[in-house]
Amino acid sequence: MTEPDIDSLLEFDSVWAAHVRKRWLRLMEIAVWGDVRSSKLGVTGKVARRVLEFGEKWRSIFNDRRWIPRARERAKNMLGSCLNLRDGLFLLEKAAKDLEGGADYAEFGRILAELHEAIVGPLSERENRVASALDNLNREGMDD
Repeated sequence: MTEPDIDSLLEFDSVWAAHVRKRWLRLMEIAVWGDVRSSKLGVTGKVARRVLEFGEKWRSIFNDRRWIPRARERAKNMLGSCLNLRDGLFLLEKAAKDLEGGADYAEFGRILAELHEAIVGPLSERENRVASALDNLNREGMDD
């Protein structure tokens, strides 16, 4: 496994990224300005924070990792970002379960389900490919 091979695994499809970003922006808009409600105190604020945190984790998987000198470390950094994103999505979905209604409730739920579908499959595939590349690097003893 060569360094360019590793670096190509760390790049994401811009169309996929734009699709998820667009859905996240709408989710954020609903969480902050929309009409979603809960009978439990503080839930809507918590959901808005979780949406924001998810967006920050989403952004982190697209960070430029070329500043990291070793391919192995770049790949490990990517895996960490992917796992953080998955955790962020889980925490968002968990918080959103306490929402109970409002004019934008159905749209919020639909977008959250779309995000789950758009992210989990492709992200799992990418994680597996990067983990496999890391295994290859470890076997080859590649040390940039």
